[in-house]
Amino acid sequence: MIDDHELILSGTMNLLSKRFPNAQIHTMMAATLVVQQVATLQPDLVILDLSLPVTEQETPLAQAYVDTGIQLLQVLMREFTHLNIVVQSSYVKALVRVKYDIDNHAGGFTVVDKGLASEEMLTRVEWALQGITHTKDISGVQKGLEVKPEWVTVLMLAFKEGLQDKAIAQRLNVAERTVRHYWTKIYDVLGIYPEDDKRSGKNIRILTEIRAREEGLID
Repeated sequence: MIDDHELILSGTMNLLSKRFPNAQIHTMMAATLVVQQVATLQPDLVILDLSLPVTEQETPLAQAYVDTGIQLLQVLMREFTHLNIVVQSSYVKALVRVKYDIDNHAGGFTVVDKGLASEEMLTRVEWALQGITHTKDISGVQKGLEVKPEWVTVLMLAFKEGLQDKAIAQRLNVAERTVRHYWTKIYDVLGIYPEDDKRSGKNIRILTEIRAREEGLID
């Protein structure tokens, strides 16, 4: 189990120990060394938060980032294709960024919002152990939102780093026209079209940022 909040760790461990009294539960508070531990321990299940620091030295919570958890999750799904996973987080909407990976993961995969009742959380742990995929709480996944990784990168570079298209193209090592093409795809998947900026009085890029945040594509 990986979570940088001690109360969440201890509370969840208590619940799991009562439901699975013979289980060996290992905990970590940061992303570093998780992959190595999973490879060594070969666990039946991994429960992880998305908002994580890279190392334990980066705690307190202010140093935790959703991007860190998303990247760790991608590595776990890629390296351990049959690993059962429970994402327990307050940022479950961000999982829409890795919809393709979730769809293609062979192990169980369930989602637990941290506000969920304890019994429901335990039920989803059991589902994951049974190899079940349950992503009902991820609105973008349920709507079939298909977003390619390079489109998410464009959103990150534009709205988190403030880069213009030319600089984005340089960072991605692609032509500027390719970046413009990515934008047209992003507008379409988010349901944003040229007439929307006239109706709302807002620039189409501003509308895109608002919608992307609503869908969990960027923080």
